[in-house]
Amino acid sequence: MIRFKIFSKKCFITFTLIKLINISMILFRKTFIFVAALLIAISSGQSKDLKNSNPSRAGFDSDRLKRIDKMIQGCIDREEVPGAVGILIKDGKIGYHKAFGWADIESKKTLKKDTLFRIASMSKLITTVAALQLFEKAEYNMYTDLGSILPEFKEQTVLESWDGEKQAFTTQTAKKKIQMNQLFTHTSGIVYPIFTYKGRAGYMKEKIIDAFPGENISLEENIKRLAGVPLAHEPGEGQTYGMNMDVLGRVIEVLDGRPFAKYMREEIFTPLNMKDTGFAVPKNKWDRVSSVYTTKDGKLSLFDESVFDERAPNNKPEWWKRNPDKIALGGAGLISTAIDYALFLQMLVNGGELDGKRILGRKTVEMISRGVHQSNPESSTASGLSVGVVTNSEKHLHPESQGSFNGGGYFYTSFWVDPKEKFIGILLSQINPGYSQMAGNFKLMGYSALK
Repeated sequence: MIRFKIFSKKCFITFTLIKLINISMILFRKTFIFVAALLIAISSGQSKDLKNSNPSRAGFDSDRLKRIDKMIQGCIDREEVPGAVGILIKDGKIGYHKAFGWADIESKKTLKKDTLFRIASMSKLITTVAALQLFEKAEYNMYTDLGSILPEFKEQTVLESWDGEKQAFTTQTAKKKIQMNQLFTHTSGIVYPIFTYKGRAGYMKEKIIDAFPGENISLEENIKRLAGVPLAHEPGEGQTYGMNMDVLGRVIEVLDGRPFAKYMREEIFTPLNMKDTGFAVPKNKWDRVSSVYTTKDGKLSLFDESVFDERAPNNKPEWWKRNPDKIALGGAGLISTAIDYALFLQMLVNGGELDGKRILGRKTVEMISRGVHQSNPESSTASGLSVGVVTNSEKHLHPESQGSFNGGGYFYTSFWVDPKEKFIGILLSQINPGYSQMAGNFKLMGYSALK
């Protein structure tokens, strides 16, 4: 009897131990799966506020999204573009994220979703957000004279003509001062030398770096060179696409004290986990940078240094291999990925916050998409703060909602944000000039796929 009791106790203990071991194994497996999923999410750049999803759960018709695949592949097959990455996001859910074509045609290197792109003027909105952070701290207001922050802009001239024989500008003294708000809307009169026609030779002679630094000068020196050439028009009396966000980068340096590139890393890229975005690319990521193309005799060919020398003198094709803390140009100098830029745009859709980290106040974000400058009163769009904005959807013959805003870049990159629909689209390629209808069709097909 005693032996039986001892045996029974042993059996009970053994059974209990087996149960505990099984429970432990189940808990271990669940923990392992959770940790693995977490690591995958972190490594893929996911966030709580921006998640991978299937098309239907994200709010898209999956059959209609297939039209986009065929359209983009057709553009590649016709050699309109070398390749493209497209991403569509609704309500913080990624419903479409695909890569097509080539990162490098000659070596047959395929484009991937994490390929690095020269986003050029898509840099402007990020620089705008950085400058607005200092606006929120009352470091300046929208009517502050630029010259009170950067003394080189205190006295400005306005271009009248260029004398080719004398190689000299004819100018008059500007009657007005540049105000900070005019930098955000390209109404300051500041030019882009490479995009000027009137007086182009004079502007180019001053060796101003427009976008892609090669010369070993500082941002301070480059902006001083810019301040020394004539404005295209009186401040506030016209609109000229110019180096306004590059000036904002220097404003940030002066008001904050950190190099502009460092400020961007610490105040924008790191908080938003934009791990592949910057004014320079680490050496271990150089192989992820897409080649960039142009069109010669109807064929795609490399946009190499000789093309830079012809179309963008004073700029260099591999600026992203340099140390950016000396000079970084906020108007066009960033390298990024589709998912990184999506994180940034999702922050704006969320009213200035992502994953619990606030970048801008909600009401400041709303300022970006106000149509504060309209050159043509008959137009359905206007200029917001560094973006184009739909201001009259009743007259707008496109599917965007009122208050939607958009932008693009020199190498055929583009984005839009529809705050009403909480809808984001990004399309990245690498070609200039870009004659393809791919970007417009991508937006149209993206909207038509919404449920």
